[in-house]
Amino acid sequence: MGDAAISALVADVLGKLTSELIKEFDLLWGFKNDVLSLKEDFDQIQAVLQDAEEKHSKEEAVKLWLRRLRSASLEVENVLDEISTEALLQRLHKQRGIKYRVRAFFSSDHNQFVFRARIAHKVKAMRRKLDAIASKRFELKLTPSSDISHVGADVVGEMPSRETSSLIHDSSTIFGRDKEIEKVIETICDKDIGKPENGEIRVYGIWGMGGVGKTTLAQLVYNHERVNQYFELKCWVYVSEKFQVQDIIKGIIESINECECKLTRLDVLQKSLQNKLRGKKFIVVLDDVWIEDNEKAKWDELSKTLSCGAEESIVVMTTRSQTTSRMMAKVLTLQHEVGCLSEGDSWLLFKKLAFAQGRMGDDMSQLEPIGREIVNKCKGLPLAVKTLGTLMWSKRSASEWQLMKDNNIWELEKTKVLPAILKFSYDNLPPHLKRCFAYCSMFPKGYILTKDALIRLWVSNGFIPPKGEINLYVLGEEVFNCLVWRSFFIVKEDDFEEDLYLIHDLMHDMAQHVMGDDCLAIESGKEVIIPNEVLHLTSSCPGSLFCPHDLKKLTSLRSIFLYGKINEGSIKQIFNHVYVRVLYLAGIQLKTLPESICKLKHLKYLNLSRSSIQVLHESIIYLQNLQVLLLYRCKFLHKLPKGLRYMRNLEHLGTNRCYSLLHMPLGIKELTNLQILPYFPVCNKSGANIGELGNLNLLKGELKISQIENVGSLSEVKNANLKCKKDLSVLELCWSILSKRESKQEMCAYDEKVLEGLEPNPGLKELKIFNYMGKAISPSWIVNLRNVVEIVFCGCKNCEHIQLLGRLPNLRVIKLEYMASLKCFHDDDKNMIGDTNMFLSLQELHISKCPNLVSLPSNLPKLKILTLRNCNGLASLPDEIQSFKDLKELVIERCKHLCIGCEKDIGVEWPKISHIPNISINPSR
Repeated sequence: MGDAAISALVADVLGKLTSELIKEFDLLWGFKNDVLSLKEDFDQIQAVLQDAEEKHSKEEAVKLWLRRLRSASLEVENVLDEISTEALLQRLHKQRGIKYRVRAFFSSDHNQFVFRARIAHKVKAMRRKLDAIASKRFELKLTPSSDISHVGADVVGEMPSRETSSLIHDSSTIFGRDKEIEKVIETICDKDIGKPENGEIRVYGIWGMGGVGKTTLAQLVYNHERVNQYFELKCWVYVSEKFQVQDIIKGIIESINECECKLTRLDVLQKSLQNKLRGKKFIVVLDDVWIEDNEKAKWDELSKTLSCGAEESIVVMTTRSQTTSRMMAKVLTLQHEVGCLSEGDSWLLFKKLAFAQGRMGDDMSQLEPIGREIVNKCKGLPLAVKTLGTLMWSKRSASEWQLMKDNNIWELEKTKVLPAILKFSYDNLPPHLKRCFAYCSMFPKGYILTKDALIRLWVSNGFIPPKGEINLYVLGEEVFNCLVWRSFFIVKEDDFEEDLYLIHDLMHDMAQHVMGDDCLAIESGKEVIIPNEVLHLTSSCPGSLFCPHDLKKLTSLRSIFLYGKINEGSIKQIFNHVYVRVLYLAGIQLKTLPESICKLKHLKYLNLSRSSIQVLHESIIYLQNLQVLLLYRCKFLHKLPKGLRYMRNLEHLGTNRCYSLLHMPLGIKELTNLQILPYFPVCNKSGANIGELGNLNLLKGELKISQIENVGSLSEVKNANLKCKKDLSVLELCWSILSKRESKQEMCAYDEKVLEGLEPNPGLKELKIFNYMGKAISPSWIVNLRNVVEIVFCGCKNCEHIQLLGRLPNLRVIKLEYMASLKCFHDDDKNMIGDTNMFLSLQELHISKCPNLVSLPSNLPKLKILTLRNCNGLASLPDEIQSFKDLKELVIERCKHLCIGCEKDIGVEWPKISHIPNISINPSR
């Protein structure tokens, strides 16, 4: 275990031993003093821990002492968690009634007297072990630190304010690359430069040493406006060490489709990709390519597949190897070595970060001369400059800056300096941040991290120490932001999703190094050597079973990530690892989990997404610590456990796209800690009605309420209390399609009353309504949605008009689809017609399958994109469209009158739209 993990682990155990909660447990009767006396040992150990961490790399005895401390600390933490978990189970038995309390009394697992005896024996054994470890510190001559207050106290570490730290995301932090960007764009956007004679696709190679900024340069080019306009299609794929043609093709397809590709055969993949690329101008970026001369056949196979587009198409690749660049790009004019930054540009980058707003300490005039010397030692490597810039922001005195300047890392070989800088930056993190970062070695290189998923994993593993009453997820966000600020994570630019991040390869190498034997990765074809007391296991070949000897080494496992096909034998072995906190089983083919899942009573995170699970066994409610249950895209899941209401610690119930799930269990209203519930099907008989949402006021993010036609009464709607859910950003209201519903006339008026009662909080960002049968979408509350940025109405076949949208000041996107009766969607109030204060922020208007629509609003000053499909009732565009100066794209498809009227040069509507740069008129598909 790395030094950071031990420091943080000891701090966590001490925190639990001193918490008021542990003192209140009745289960400690008879041995409470033994538990609390462990604190004295840990206090003594923590006092000398800093000295031990400094000596362990040089003294084998200290290294062994730390290893014994690690083992003992894990045991103590497990026992403390057992005590708190048993308290939760006792509460569960009490809530479920006398039958379950009696059953627990006669159970060897849950009888309080048996439990006390078992735990008392463990605690006394641990106390003897801790006493011996604490006494050993004198023999090792470990001296107490003069200041141990920092241990565990600083959860986050110093960083600028949120506004200032956002500059790390900003392209303005890129210096000295303007000419290179221009050169690359000029070359890739000129089909005649380096054009191959044999019809192969052109390849542009960007190469250079690690940390010099190859990927950054490629990103700046990829996201440039000129590149966006020149190419019809853009794809980005991370390649890394393994150049596997199938994986790369699958990655390109997924980049185009924005969803998972399930094809496996190479020939089928090739055909599918070529169908998508044929004849189009596309750019494909292959990032971080490693391929040797003896693997050239693999590249030839991929090149052949990609050589199907328009002649302007190109592949841009980044690599550390000039040999790889020459092999793929071939032509000298299509090869670019990324140079180091100049001293001037390096200083500007360092200065912007090291002297960012909010720093405290010595005056800049004292620090600048030292800072310039530090920058010059970085030899123009942007990653080194950024890493030290953000680190030195927190160093307040000139003496601290001088120590960095005089550090012996500058005496290393050139290729070793950057890894040493990254390690130095890591060493300056608070212990808990070290542990959070090191955990990322669990993921393969190039893995796209989402902020929410990573924070949930940190919290579930206990990496985020509590701080008063602040929610642990909020503290996790601060940790994450600090690691982004310190350049441990790279922001991934994406047009469709936010909060996507990567880890630089060199950072990933360091994470693996500091994680040491705590993490075990099992890969197909590689020999498996299992060290003692592994904490985190990831396997891409989980079909193989462990022998009894190896299983003993895995008893301390905290995280298990299994990918690929998982057999029942593997599942049974997993359920023997009772101290597991995180279990990732996404994609498993089992229809249900064994009842024995209840053994994993410490489990906090369970991911069953994209699996074949149909039913969750009732025994899952014994997982009283469970906080995160992910069931995303479990399309066969039709039943959740009836006792779900007893899982009071549940915060995240990921039911996205579980469309076979027709009801939530009764009593879900009791899960008042629930923050994420993306899908709620309304039931009026055997399941939860819409009113059960009333108490769930911590819900945030997205909420889709389906089957709204099952609402039993308007009082249920009012009880849903959507207005008080201030952290909801997206609300989707869905009725079932008309063919499944009763009399049309009856439902129209009722739907309008129900919609009126579903008033959301004014802070809502997106509102979506599907299959609503009212004649108008005009609830009184819609004018209050002053923060809404997107509105989608679809399948509302009776709706004749939509009012008041023009008054929403931040509305940027409107989408209207399958609105058969819609005649107009601007306000009918005569006082508003011609009002220039309407639709002040609207940038996109998409209308499809609205055959009776006869007019569009006349005042859309910020409109950029207008899409009209299958709108045969529209005979003309508003005259004012000529004044829409921001309108860049107009698409008209299958609109009988408009397609004729907008015909280039000869249509009567053409003069109105001739100023628009991108026009597409298609009378038929």
